[in-house]
Parts: sequence; C-alpha cells; structure tokens
Amino acid sequence: MTTNEGYCPDCGQYLIKNYYIVRCVSCDVKREAKLYWGEIVPKDKYCSNCGAKEYYIEKLDKINFIDAQYAIYLKEIAQELKTLHPETQIWVEENEIIKQIGIQST
Repeated sequence: MTTNEGYCPDCGQYLIKNYYIVRCVSCDVKREAKLYWGEIVPKDKYCSNCGAKEYYIEKLDKINFIDAQYAIYLKEIAQELKTLHPETQIWVEENEIIKQIGIQST
C-alpha cells in the first residue's frame, strides 16, 4: 500500500489518489486546470503556446514536483473493490454444524 491509496476514515471506502493534467492537443503543452462542477477543464480558454482551444486530459498515478502546479488530484473509489458485497459471510465445517444442532454423526 502506498500513501496514494487507503481506506477513508469517514465512509470506509477504499480510495485511490489519481492526478490529472490537461494538455493541448496541438502542441502537447501542459495547461493549468481547474475543477468546474466536477469536471476537469483548462483555466484559460486557449493554449498560451499555440492558441488552440482543444485539449485532452492525461491520468497519472504519480507526478513529479515540476508537474504539481498543473495537476488536479482526485480521490476516487477503487474500481476493483466496488463490486464486493457489503455482507459478512461465515464458513463453518459440516461436522461443526452437526455438533451445534445435536445430531450424532456415523
């Protein structure tokens, strides 16, 4: 386990920290980003390097300290653990069940 993942003390869900960097489609320059109503968008309407409006979002597990000013990080529920049932199950051996209900085994 790393410091980028773990169980939330409030809700109990297993969370993973992901970093997102917005890049220009034309020149691939990193653009500053912001969260707007839960969506990651660039702060500026156009790329400061080439003037393009289009962008794409790159998802990273870890970032360098140089990329920290461009990155947006979100704590998200781990996908592989979402499908687990929230129930507790107990397995008991058959001879233990027989002892509990008082039946003699042959």
